[in-house]
Amino acid sequence: MSIAIDLAGKTALVTGGGRGLGKAVALAFAEAGADVYIGNRKKEEGNQTVSEIVNMGRRSGFSRCDVSVDADVKHLVEDAVEFGSGTLNCLVNVAGVISTDDFMLTTDEEIRRIFDINVIGTQHVLKYGLQVMQKQGFGNIETFSSIAGRGGMGMLPMYCATKAAVINMTQSAAKNAAPYGIRVNSIAPGIIRTNMWEEILDGMASGGDPKSRRKDVSEEEREALWQDSVKSLIPLGRAQKPEDIAYAAVFIASDLAREITGQVIAIDGGTTMTY
Repeated sequence: MSIAIDLAGKTALVTGGGRGLGKAVALAFAEAGADVYIGNRKKEEGNQTVSEIVNMGRRSGFSRCDVSVDADVKHLVEDAVEFGSGTLNCLVNVAGVISTDDFMLTTDEEIRRIFDINVIGTQHVLKYGLQVMQKQGFGNIETFSSIAGRGGMGMLPMYCATKAAVINMTQSAAKNAAPYGIRVNSIAPGIIRTNMWEEILDGMASGGDPKSRRKDVSEEEREALWQDSVKSLIPLGRAQKPEDIAYAAVFIASDLAREITGQVIAIDGGTTMTY
């Protein structure tokens, strides 16, 4: 008997699906046979992902969405349900932002910005996703937290706080969802050289001071900071790739993970094994 993940006939909604990890997740769901609806702030990015999925022979659609805006998320979920002919099997909230401002130097405006998107945005997605799935009596929701949400990091204080909130919120949602047959889990990516990590490297080079953010960080300096981070933080000694995270998201959405809910799945090469 062979084991395979087949999501044919399923409808998945992925927020932040226009680039980075969100795009990798959307493409992985399509590869597994799902029809995938994309939510993204930038229309061009979202439509590009849609085109790639359609070229794979799957159905796809797009709605512009800023997850920090309640009405945007409401409309996105409604559009995804319509796309799925009344059904939404899986919702993956990848949309998020980072802040590298030093704890003592960050502003109220910056704190509100990152909490609006990472925390309030996650609540919007959970709320509207659960409304649909409770009515249909099944479904799977995945939030994206981070290994940074498992413990404080000096260089990412506000980001860590938002991701800790996402983890806690996910577990609360899982308890509420379980009686309806809905699973809710969180994916905690490790260290991947996405656009977010480029921002982290800039912050490291600038010492976390937003007022003196360097614009002259050389590629050599950036690469040295990256390699030092990989060597010092990851026991397996290699950075993760977007597809590593995407494969985990597909697994959690499949029946192979039918007994997994309320969990934080760290894909991090062992970085958090001692937490």
